[in-house]
Amino acid sequence: MVWGQAKAGQPLPFLRMFIVVLMLGGFAAAFSVLVHQADALSERPQTNEASCGEAAGTPCPTRATMM
Repeated sequence: MVWGQAKAGQPLPFLRMFIVVLMLGGFAAAFSVLVHQADALSERPQTNEASCGEAAGTPCPTRATMM
């Protein structure tokens, strides 16, 4: 008998495959949550420079020059 093989009628290979699939699913779910959290944290509020100008159709505020 070769190592890792089960005798006839023993569900060992299927049990191992089931455990591996469950572990991979758990890692995939955890990775998905981490990616979702990183994406939510990366959104920053826009500054005035990003919300004004020709593309937005509103003039940008200008700084007063000191004389």
